[in-house]
Amino acid sequence: MFHIVEKYKTPAQIILGAICLSFVFAGGYSLAVPGSDYVSKVGDIKIKINDVNDFQRRLQNASGNPVSKQLAYETLRDQAYIQQAANDMNINVSISQIKQVIASDPSFQENGKFVEAKYRAFLQQSGMTEEALIDGMRKQYAMQTMLNLMKAGNLVSDVQARQMINLLQSARQVQTITFPAANFVSQVAVDDSKLKAYYEANKKRYYLPQAVKYEFVQLSAAELGAKETVSEAELQEAYNQIPTSASAPKPSLESVKARLTQEIQIRKGAAVVAKMKETVSDLAFNNPKTLQPINDKLGLQIHKVDQGWVTRDMANANRMPKALQDVLFGNDVLVKRYNSEPVDLGNGTYWVVRALDVRKEHQASFAEIKAQIQQDYIAEEAKKLATASAKQALENLNKGDISSLSWSPSTDLTPQQAVAMMSKDDFQLWIKAKPANNKPAYILLTDQQNPVLVKINAIKPPQDIGNVLPQAKQIISENLAQNLAIANLQWLKNRYKVKQGVQKLDTADE
Repeated sequence: MFHIVEKYKTPAQIILGAICLSFVFAGGYSLAVPGSDYVSKVGDIKIKINDVNDFQRRLQNASGNPVSKQLAYETLRDQAYIQQAANDMNINVSISQIKQVIASDPSFQENGKFVEAKYRAFLQQSGMTEEALIDGMRKQYAMQTMLNLMKAGNLVSDVQARQMINLLQSARQVQTITFPAANFVSQVAVDDSKLKAYYEANKKRYYLPQAVKYEFVQLSAAELGAKETVSEAELQEAYNQIPTSASAPKPSLESVKARLTQEIQIRKGAAVVAKMKETVSDLAFNNPKTLQPINDKLGLQIHKVDQGWVTRDMANANRMPKALQDVLFGNDVLVKRYNSEPVDLGNGTYWVVRALDVRKEHQASFAEIKAQIQQDYIAEEAKKLATASAKQALENLNKGDISSLSWSPSTDLTPQQAVAMMSKDDFQLWIKAKPANNKPAYILLTDQQNPVLVKINAIKPPQDIGNVLPQAKQIISENLAQNLAIANLQWLKNRYKVKQGVQKLDTADE
């Protein structure tokens, strides 16, 4: 080891563990690669396929989640821009500083003294030579220094922090008036020419996806088991199997009788299902166009889902089991119109399904969906009238006419509540509105189901603003630093052009 390393006892400002681990996970060094080929090159910094593969593997091991090779490569490429910029600015660290960091790391010390055996064990475990470690530390130091420079210059004043608090944490004392579109429906004139024009303008809205109406029979352990009787002997046997505990007395048979009865019935139902499933399957296969034989022979009720079309998106939104979706929208049921095999839905329940009617994916004609078009047209025109009425009310308010409106009771609305119930555009209006000169601010929210006129009477900052201020300044500073770093990285990308090498990422298999 170094002859002078024992001299350094002062704790280093940058501990070796943080630098080394950060460097390893950031892919700052690479194992020896035969030849000089590379995937790409930024200035003098080469990104080799082994670098990418090694970095991808380390990231996945560290996070426990899959990481794409493309993402690993792009991260290394961004680091190459920063490293090249550091090289051009001659940012470096001396060997004596590196020695001090190594010697001061607690991982390599006993009783405050450096132990070379621990250091050597670390190198062996990490699979690094001493030269690779030192080179990696130099690069990591240069990159971190460059990053700090890229983020510098973002001091935040109390005034800025208070402005952010007022915007993002202060509640607004509000009153509202809603203008229901339903109140204007009677004012909407309808004729075929208007409906056809509306249809042509919104034709894409009426492109109908593939859909199905269907029927099914159900084999359910719970339903079939409910018809089974449970004897006292069976109850007693089940009760005897309840484990006992020294810390709690065993419940009485009477107190658990209902639960035990249900459990026994479900077990019996599962046995009935197991016996019936093969018969159901045979009947469905031998009579592929109807479920009636299953009903006739086994008494299983035929359930119909035929009141409206069911699309795959609707089935997914309604949390229909995927196994059932795959069968219902599969070739045998949807195209051939055959009965399905029993589909396992879990919990001892099986369905056999059959398509009653199938709608092909197509552009709906005007005649086919005229009723829907009329409903949509009336709703849209009624909302336009409601919005126009609300805008007129807003104009009157801004002119000082406040006599004819009936406002809701006053309530406090926080930014968190507002952002949850408003569109982005409406929220921007809400957050920017400020009462002034002892007069409220008025805004109109139009991205709601019904337009809403809002009166903002006051902005109420948090009572503990003194405690919130430091946190706000930190958040602003971090955001500014992040934005500044992104802007500077983009500048580096414009300055250093990427040169492509002959090596390829081979991401097609991911």
